[in-house]
Amino acid sequence: MGMSAAGFAVSELSEVVNRCNPTFDETGPISWRPKGATRKSWVSWLDLVFEPILLPHLWYVFDYSCRQSAHEIIALDAELSKRLGVWSGQRSIEAGRALLRQKAPRSDRVIPRLRDAIGRGDAPGHFCTIYAVRCGVFSIPVRTAMLSYALQELAAADPEEDGRLTLLEMAAEPVNEFLKTLSDTRPGVCFHG
Repeated sequence: MGMSAAGFAVSELSEVVNRCNPTFDETGPISWRPKGATRKSWVSWLDLVFEPILLPHLWYVFDYSCRQSAHEIIALDAELSKRLGVWSGQRSIEAGRALLRQKAPRSDRVIPRLRDAIGRGDAPGHFCTIYAVRCGVFSIPVRTAMLSYALQELAAADPEEDGRLTLLEMAAEPVNEFLKTLSDTRPGVCFHG
């Protein structure tokens, strides 16, 4: 018996996570903290944080990363602190700094500049920012990068959560809608992955 299509997709997203965040198992919660019923908490996070704040942030950082535009990424990282709640912002920074300690590919020029900016206090070093840069460095398609980010947020859920795949599918809806809207404003740009 082979793997289901959904199981294969999660497996592929897990490979992206392992490549871009080698210490994934140690990361813990990033910006989603389940409160009460998991599904209701996830929907609330998708509506209040993921869709309006993190998806645009992931896109812009990813886009600037592909262009090696560190100055813009540093500014976006600093701006993200103003938009996330206290707990989410602090956890994001803690997880981001842990990710920043991972070895960067030799060809990358953005991560060392981001490290320097964080050291100077110009940027806090949010996980979302550093993860998007690493996805750009590894040439991960933007849709895959966004969904693999959501998969990491799900790590905060109970490991025995039966509906984890359903929750990930729920995250795919705003990702697809965001990229569709973006492609409508950018003719000729294709978002595979």
